[in-house]
Amino acid sequence: MRATKELLLKLQKLDDEIDAMRNEEESIPVTKQELEEGLESLKQKVQEAKDNSIEFAKKRKELEVELDSMNEKKNKFKTQLFQVKSNREYEALQHEIAALDEKGSGIEDQILGILDQAEAATAVIKQAETRLEEDIAKARAEQAKLDESLKKLRSDIAIKLDERTRLLVDADEALIKRYERIRESKDGLAVTSVENGACGGCFRHIPPQEMQNLKRDERIIICEGCGRIIIWKWE
Repeated sequence: MRATKELLLKLQKLDDEIDAMRNEEESIPVTKQELEEGLESLKQKVQEAKDNSIEFAKKRKELEVELDSMNEKKNKFKTQLFQVKSNREYEALQHEIAALDEKGSGIEDQILGILDQAEAATAVIKQAETRLEEDIAKARAEQAKLDESLKKLRSDIAIKLDERTRLLVDADEALIKRYERIRESKDGLAVTSVENGACGGCFRHIPPQEMQNLKRDERIIICEGCGRIIIWKWE
């Protein structure tokens, strides 16, 4: 019976190690994807800043074209001042010129504001691009480490699986099938020990007679609470 107990203990410990390594193996691609998503988010911010800069340049060009058109019209009116023959016509042209001056001043203020925004956007782009370059370098280094970790994990898992195969060469087939069924239905934990007078799997209190049977270690005992294989002491 002791040999059977030792086999089950070794098997459970081995499977726990394999499960832990497989969980880590599965987490690595997720971590790599999160790194890539972080880079993509930063790339989008850089592109948005560039798009804003393009819009500023476009708006500035539109305002400059409008200002040039107004200046042409104003110069035309100024030329006409020397051609009019009445005070009324002269005053009307002066009024038009003054209106164009006021509107032109407003457009010039808009252009200056856009120039300030464009300058700020350029600074943002420069900072974002610098950060992006740094983050890309860090992410690629981290991804390379993760790839190395993944490679080692897969090698370690293969070693553990080989160890598991060798462990079960002479094992009782019915017992191992039973172990596998319990393990599958109990989140990987098929074998547990007594902890403070209770099952280490479900924490059900173990009656005195059952405790004595566990101490004698004469047969496989199944916890009536959770159905796991329970032993007296985890060695």
